[in-house]
Amino acid sequence: MAAALFTTIAPGLNPGMAIAQEDARPPWAPTGQPGPPPADPGKPDKQYKQRVECVKSSVEGHTTVSGNQIQDIPWGQAHLRLDDVHDYVRAHSKHDKIGVNERTGKPLKVAVIDTGVTKHPYLQNRVTGGGDYVQRGGKGNNGLLDCDGHGTQVAGIIGANPKNSDIGFIGVAPDVEIVSIRQSSQNFSEKTEDEIKREKEAARAKRKAAREKAEARRRQQESQQKIEELQRELEKERQGNDGGSGDTGPSQNPGQRTQGSSSGAGNQKTLAQAIVRAVDKHGVDVINMSVDACRPNTGSTQPVSEEERKLRAAVRYATKQDVVVVAAAGNTGGACQQNGVPIQGDPRVTDPNKPRTIVTPPWFSEDLLAVGAIDATGSVADFSMHGPWVSVAAPGTDIISLDPAKGSSALVNVMFEGKQAVRIQGTSFAAPYVAGLAALVRQMHPELSAREVMHRITTTAQHPGAGDGHDPFIGHGVINPMAALTMTLPEEIGATPAQDVALPSSMPPPDNASPMPVIVALAGSGGGLAALGCTMFAVHTVRRNRKAA
Repeated sequence: MAAALFTTIAPGLNPGMAIAQEDARPPWAPTGQPGPPPADPGKPDKQYKQRVECVKSSVEGHTTVSGNQIQDIPWGQAHLRLDDVHDYVRAHSKHDKIGVNERTGKPLKVAVIDTGVTKHPYLQNRVTGGGDYVQRGGKGNNGLLDCDGHGTQVAGIIGANPKNSDIGFIGVAPDVEIVSIRQSSQNFSEKTEDEIKREKEAARAKRKAAREKAEARRRQQESQQKIEELQRELEKERQGNDGGSGDTGPSQNPGQRTQGSSSGAGNQKTLAQAIVRAVDKHGVDVINMSVDACRPNTGSTQPVSEEERKLRAAVRYATKQDVVVVAAAGNTGGACQQNGVPIQGDPRVTDPNKPRTIVTPPWFSEDLLAVGAIDATGSVADFSMHGPWVSVAAPGTDIISLDPAKGSSALVNVMFEGKQAVRIQGTSFAAPYVAGLAALVRQMHPELSAREVMHRITTTAQHPGAGDGHDPFIGHGVINPMAALTMTLPEEIGATPAQDVALPSSMPPPDNASPMPVIVALAGSGGGLAALGCTMFAVHTVRRNRKAA
């Protein structure tokens, strides 16, 4: 629902009917219908190998910052007035909680489809493993292992709750349940054929060694058993009886033995599967995806690849199942070339409806909220990808969130790349602000459908100065959580929403009489203006001199 054309779908209107009108689509929108969602195998599509060590709290030469040392309220949190929002929600909640289902009192579920979420004290017991598409055999702890240190920080913005008044940081919806689905990792890459072959050979050798070891133990036990039987026979002969001493042979075990027991992981295919899993297996209320894929725009009409079609179908499926889907708009760099930046010989940069780069899943914003980032000045962040599909924006710089290292109870505001400290920023961290807000809207307005929740968030945003209230930088504007929770929308009371109408001018028609009086008047005023100019110059000079003195 990023572009103005798609946000005209009012509550109660069948969105499928509106979406089916292909001729009403803007030129940047994907063509055709997405079809059915993909099946979810619940496991990685390929075999991946870890190439980079998992994130740690401290590196040699760096100082670890403990949680109670970062006490400042993040600027983004203050900008969105989350303290006031939390007071409002708690005051109007039957359960005195923020991020719960008002009808049942149970936590609303927010799926974080990302690099995994490491358990953290500020998430209490509200994080659940939802699946792993990176490692097989449970090595990824069903999504509760975050080697990259990304998903944990995203989850913190959504639902962390320090329960400490000395700490300023808190999640948008601090009582929600986080369902972590580990779908990607830059610390892993696809195994080569040679690696797979060697691992198979090693596994076969391990099984063979285990069998040989078990066979040797069996033979040893048989030999020991025979020796003990001979000893008993000799003892009987020595005593001259049939064993009347009451001694028995040692208990024997029945013999049962336990035999031997690319550039990154993740793609659009497994992302689509993870969405379906979040909906079908976990019954979530909101999905957050801070992952993107970029490719060049191939022309005015947008063919959809098979992987893109599956991802689009999964997003559509989630929305139809009444799940609010939120996606980061993406960051510039690599294949993500900024839209709207002039390049000689590329006419697409002058037309916002013909972007140079296609970004998925934000491209499917008819069914999700695509989130751009702003900085502390309120301006669009320089790294935030532009595009006609951007729905809204939220804070995305100078982020404070959970330390993703295993066993940590700290907060972090920087990550280290080598020995260089880097501030945490990105549209990845703007999206969870919106996902958290979606959970709050679902709590305060449980009667709204997923599409109506998205519509409420875009409608109550602080709109940009664009003529239609939407631009390719911040979409419909920066989110306004308090307005999203409290404002009464026109369509909710049966009123007609206001329309942009050009009012007729009240100025009289031009006078076509002789221009001579005007010329004379201007000529007469020329001398006066010249004198005034001299006076102004003199006064200005004196003031500067006085100030300097």
